[in-house]
This record gives sequence, C-alpha cells and structure tokens, in this order.
Amino acid sequence: MSIPVGVASPGHAAVVHVAVLATCVAALAGAFLLRPSEDGLGLLGCRWPFHCWLYETLGIRCALCGMSRSFCSLARGDVVAGLHFHRLGPVVFALFCLEIPYRLGALAAGGRGINTRLARLHLCTVGLVGAAVLVNWMVYLGGLIL
Repeated sequence: MSIPVGVASPGHAAVVHVAVLATCVAALAGAFLLRPSEDGLGLLGCRWPFHCWLYETLGIRCALCGMSRSFCSLARGDVVAGLHFHRLGPVVFALFCLEIPYRLGALAAGGRGINTRLARLHLCTVGLVGAAVLVNWMVYLGGLIL
C-alpha cells in the first residue's frame, strides 16, 4: 500500500514523536541541572563549555541567544530572570512543557492518530511561537542596523 505524498506513515510519525519528546525532556532536565549566570551556565560548580557560535565569532546574538539561561531561570521559578535572558523564554519554556503530554498522547494513540483539532491547534501554536522567535530576532537585527 502506498502512502500519499505529504502524509507520514505511522512508524515515521512515532519516530518524530519520540525524537521531539526526548529533545523536550532533555532540554527541561538540563534546565533543572544547569545554573544560570550573566556570563553563561554552570554545572556542578564548573562553567558550561558551550556558547553561541554566532555571538562568539561575530558578536551578533542568534535568535535563541539567552534561551538556555532563560530555561534554567524558569526551571527555578524565576520568571523575571527568565524574561531578562530572553523575552520569549517563558513562552518557549511553556511550549516545551506542553510538548511532553502532547507527544505522549500521540504515541498512546498509535495508528489511530491524534484528534485533528488538537493536531491543528498544536501546529498553529508551534508555528506562532517559531514566528515570534524569528520576529524578535529580526527586531534585534534591525536595531543593529539602525
């Protein structure tokens, strides 16, 4: 049986759900383990060695610069610091949190698929948050030019 173009097979969809679920769980777990500071992140008293390549080489913040520190602050309940590090951090953090039950529900539904309205709402939400992150970055870049 052939699958129409643009429609994922149930097996492929399950792989995507597991990959997104694992990414969200890892990001949120990391947010609880790492400690945020103005100059980066720390893990068990050691400075986290990874930094934004774009900022380190060109001095230009990427669309997600500060998001890790924002997640870490939000994981500790500090919304003000989360907003300080990235103004959309709380929105993206909430999206990552909501992805977990959504992906678990999609995996539990298996071949039946997830409710169409819920799937459309999810797609719109992810699209809007992604667009907001890009618009936020464009505003930042525009400020560099003007």
